[in-house]
Amino acid sequence: MFRARALVPVVALSLFAAACGGEEKEAAPSAPSSAAPSATASETAAAPGTPSEPAFDGTLIKVDVNGNKVAPRPSTHKITKGDRVRIEVTSDKPDELHVHGYDNTADLKAGETAVIEFTADQSGRFEVETHDSGLLLFNLEVS
Repeated sequence: MFRARALVPVVALSLFAAACGGEEKEAAPSAPSSAAPSATASETAAAPGTPSEPAFDGTLIKVDVNGNKVAPRPSTHKITKGDRVRIEVTSDKPDELHVHGYDNTADLKAGETAVIEFTADQSGRFEVETHDSGLLLFNLEVS
């Protein structure tokens, strides 16, 4: 009889533990399956059309310098006074990018894109060039 009384708490604890363990096993498969689609859905919703950088609202001028050749060929870009201007220049060798009149400069590193961004608040015609090699990239005409 003593053994029977001693087994009652052990059996009760075993049944309780088994019951709790059974609930965890049932809950575990449903939790990952419900969490996975919501994570995937939020990733999918955020990925399409999400720019890595905010869109630039103004005039964007891109130039490549390769072997002392400028592409596209130097020309005049007409800008309205007060407009934002963003200049992106990629060069095959180190140099300095310079916007005359505004005295904006940027270091050109080989294979990297240098950026100058400013508001065209001065009227006139301004050369944009590489300083060391003296290449004319384009003219900026602000009126």
